Amino acid sequence: MLINAYSKAVYNIALNFFADKDIAADVTQDIFLKVYNNLEKFKEEKNFTAWLFTLSRNYCIDYWRKNKKYFLNNQELDEKVSLHEPTPEDNVVRESEIRELRKKITQLEPELRVMLILRDIQDLSYHEIAGKFSIPEGTVKSRINRARLKLAQSFVRGEA
Repeated sequence: MLINAYSKAVYNIALNFFADKDIAADVTQDIFLKVYNNLEKFKEEKNFTAWLFTLSRNYCIDYWRKNKKYFLNNQELDEKVSLHEPTPEDNVVRESEIRELRKKITQLEPELRVMLILRDIQDLSYHEIAGKFSIPEGTVKSRINRARLKLAQSFVRGEA
């Protein structure tokens, strides 16, 4: 039941975090194994979704840290990212822009990346994000603002 209810959300977090379908699928499986193995640690009076999102976020950050060299040295990321099956010619430019944006998002610091993904890609409110991670709304707003500024700066500088 948990996988059916939450797998898409967890997969989307991982996909937006890593910009790689295969890694996102593997990480999603790992997260649900971790959930299963740690269910006894969940306190029923707490919000399960917040616990799952926190666990997912932390696992993505840990996975990224353990594989940091791979992610930082992977110059072929743009070719690896395949968002959809081939699209008509009128969507080629848009797909290229999306790949570039995802690539730049993966280069943000993990804490900023997660907040940006939840707000701008998954359309969660500041209040929802704050509740999921048990942090003040002001902290969420600050992190999202910093993430957006860094993302904009990377486009202005033309960083790959």
